[in-house]
Amino acid sequence: MPTPTREIGADTPRPALSLAVGIPDPPRTERLTLRPLLESDRHAFLDVVNKNGPYLSRWLPMHEPGEHDDAYFERQLRFSTIGAERGSAWRSVAVLHDGTIAGCFNLNSISRGLAWEADAVWWIAESLSGRGLASEGLSAMLAHAMNPLPSGLGLHSVHCGVEPGNDASKRVAEKCGFRRAPAQQSYLKVGERWVMHDFYRASPDSIALCHTR
Repeated sequence: MPTPTREIGADTPRPALSLAVGIPDPPRTERLTLRPLLESDRHAFLDVVNKNGPYLSRWLPMHEPGEHDDAYFERQLRFSTIGAERGSAWRSVAVLHDGTIAGCFNLNSISRGLAWEADAVWWIAESLSGRGLASEGLSAMLAHAMNPLPSGLGLHSVHCGVEPGNDASKRVAEKCGFRRAPAQQSYLKVGERWVMHDFYRASPDSIALCHTR
């Protein structure tokens, strides 16, 4: 049985080369802007999270056990701020051009050792699902991740874990250039449960290949 590994939801930054990640010009797509979470987002962000709690909880629980809304928001804001300061994470809210918060796209556990890599987590509000926004946002995040410094993060690869049965996330991941790592599975903590996940990896080559098809 595979050994339990990282926890989904806690997103605790791990040690990395000290390299601040600034985004003076957030990634933009036809419909989305990926920008840092701000204190002024508190009400709108929590409204989206609470409306989508039951929808997301199967795959990505938002709150920790017993955590109230303000504590959850402050935890997310803290992770975003610390991650940017240390270069250990790049975390964004996806905002429609009318200002509506549509979801989140995060790169956690950024490592700059022998390989420069990160773990990806994303979600889109249920009311906006089925419109291609997840693929649009994920493609923009991966492009930013792979672009050379200083305009991008200069990463060599991005990884994600997808629970078997989460067909929607699998389709989005593969559409954007993720490829399943053969025979590689591990347990990840989802809320209070340890759940087996398949692992996927995206690289500049796999992303370029998916765009030529």
